[in-house]
Amino acid sequence: DKYLVDAKQLFRNVRDLKEIDAGFDFLSGSQVEAIRRFWSSFLPVGGNEKKKDFLEMWEVLYQLYNDLRTQLEEKGLAYEGMVFREVVERITKDVTLDLPFEKIIFVGLNAHSKSEEKLLKYLHKRKIADFYWDYSSSLVRDKDNKASFFIDKNKVQFPSQLSLQSEELTFDKPVVEVVGIPSSVGQAKYVHSILRGLLKEGQITSSDKAMNTAVVLPDENLLLPTLYSIPDKIEKINVTMGYGLSNSSIAGLMEQVFELQHNIRKSESFTGFYYKPVQAILNHRYIVRIAPEEARTLRNNIKQYNRTIVSEEELQTHPLFKLIFTAISDWRQIPSYLRQILSYLNLSLVKDSDEQDDSEGNIQAMDIESEFVIEYYKTINKMDEAFAYLSPDMAVDTCLKMLRKLIVNISVPFTGEPLSGLQIMGVLETRALDFDNLIIMSMNEGIFPLKKAASSFIPYNLRKGFDLPTYEHQDSVFSYHFYRMINRAKRIYLLYDTRTEGLQSGEVSRYFNQIKHLYSDHFDIREKLAVYKVASTESLAISVKKTPQIMEKLDIFLQGGDKRLSASSINTYINCPLQFYFSVVENMNEEDEIAETVEASTFGTIFHSVMEWLYEPMKGKMVTADLRNISKDNKLL
Repeated sequence: DKYLVDAKQLFRNVRDLKEIDAGFDFLSGSQVEAIRRFWSSFLPVGGNEKKKDFLEMWEVLYQLYNDLRTQLEEKGLAYEGMVFREVVERITKDVTLDLPFEKIIFVGLNAHSKSEEKLLKYLHKRKIADFYWDYSSSLVRDKDNKASFFIDKNKVQFPSQLSLQSEELTFDKPVVEVVGIPSSVGQAKYVHSILRGLLKEGQITSSDKAMNTAVVLPDENLLLPTLYSIPDKIEKINVTMGYGLSNSSIAGLMEQVFELQHNIRKSESFTGFYYKPVQAILNHRYIVRIAPEEARTLRNNIKQYNRTIVSEEELQTHPLFKLIFTAISDWRQIPSYLRQILSYLNLSLVKDSDEQDDSEGNIQAMDIESEFVIEYYKTINKMDEAFAYLSPDMAVDTCLKMLRKLIVNISVPFTGEPLSGLQIMGVLETRALDFDNLIIMSMNEGIFPLKKAASSFIPYNLRKGFDLPTYEHQDSVFSYHFYRMINRAKRIYLLYDTRTEGLQSGEVSRYFNQIKHLYSDHFDIREKLAVYKVASTESLAISVKKTPQIMEKLDIFLQGGDKRLSASSINTYINCPLQFYFSVVENMNEEDEIAETVEASTFGTIFHSVMEWLYEPMKGKMVTADLRNISKDNKLL
């Protein structure tokens, strides 16, 4: 809709490729070729089931698109693209838009969709609009640079009414410092030393003057570690970006609650929970803060008695635990169940925040936590409202999966003091802003620029054929943002993660390679790797001197009292006298862990006890005949 594509043509089910030549005469030769190539690879040949399925889905898309628009129109609703299209259609029908402005000035735009372009042309034609483009950077204007993709078109179609004075050029080259760090959180910690250096050099003189410095986060997951790494001298911070709700503490706790409900064990008279999610919940920092004693007691009981399944009743030792450790059997109970837990947690966090008067930082951290809890609560409400008019038949697990899906897409926006303090922002938030000192983190290929497949039913060939945005379009947008952002900076710090594991390549962003190899005469480039000093101390030999007191302890084993030498303890002594001393003499055991199966040591203990019970009644007797009788006594065995 934003690109004003004819939906009927796009979703046409092309069984006969000749139709393309007849019905697509408005497209250029290369566009028609792209569409033809797409359909020739997707038309079912022989018994290819996948292609048949694809084609069947393609047959209903146009119908779906039309029905959705009709239903929304009837209700007076619309999605974003529908509004864009509606406005442009009104303009093309020569409907004069009634605007509340005499003049509209567009500053620093770059890439627009077709519908936005038509609106801008309309406003330009009515002489309401004026345009100013931030294309002063020679790197942005370089024809070989992707950043220049939209320049010519924009300047020709939308000229500025007033000419701007050309910028004064300084002959000092901006310093670009590229630092490879083998950790993502390590980058956040490195920001601390950069900011300390800027304070020392007088580039940042006070908290208010820190406005000339920006920390840019292409990866929003690093927001919290970065906030905790800012020097105390910088008191004012302005955050203009969001943080993914799925990375917050509350999402971690809720994930364990979902696991808890997934692993319920039920019989006629018993309801219990699998111990792993129970332990994870009891160890979570919110729970430890709200009910420390109760959580500790339960954790110890589970360990001490090797409880792999813990009953519902014995877990409910605190009002919060009563809310959490309740087995849910119907998905309709899920929203209210989760809301009650979140309400209790939020009240406790607010109460904690009121009681803590020691440091402002602590209170701010509590406020942030509380913000996440509230956002989670709102998301549950949204889901609940969506199901208000429906009553689908689904399992508890399905409901929780849907909630997970919702949470992944939610970003909690932060707002700060826009006109003072250090600026922390995402890449898109830097538009039209300039800074003297720029610290850009996550300068890894795949993160900045972002490697993201278009989440669309419309495959690449068709997107290309119908002039819809493809990843090349995305590339040029990111490229423009980067080169425009660094244009007026004096000091630029690019931090990247050098680790190569999983999907991470450890490769520095292509933008740095472009600066280094194509534009090196524009910058003073310095490269370095941050290394952690990892040193191992010399391992000390452990020895226990045989003092008279220790000899006394050892002698007890030879006197044949309560303590005597068993075969396994003698073996231990032969293998390692030190292990014998710690385990047998001093009774130091390994920490108990919950065993879900009968391990060798446990089986050995059971076997020994059974033998003892069987032989107990035969003390002082000759046992051969008795053994034969015992072997026949199945009940006893």
